Amino acid sequence: MTTGPASQCALCAHFRSPIGTDRDRPFCAAFSEGIPDPVYRNQIDHRLPIDGDNGIRWESDGGVPFPEYAFEKWGEE
Repeated sequence: MTTGPASQCALCAHFRSPIGTDRDRPFCAAFSEGIPDPVYRNQIDHRLPIDGDNGIRWESDGGVPFPEYAFEKWGEE
């Protein structure tokens, strides 16, 4: 199995890690019940609207640019 780049979510101002919480998956202001796998796995660009995101989209955390590299193909599983 080949691993790819980190999730776009990791560089978003709205991202929250489940570490230290009673949650079992990453969450954010847009997806309070857990970030959908296709978003977290960079299969969907969350600068664009997604059903259920409550109008909240990817926003830079500390001025970092959107990770365009996150959408490159990194091999097959």
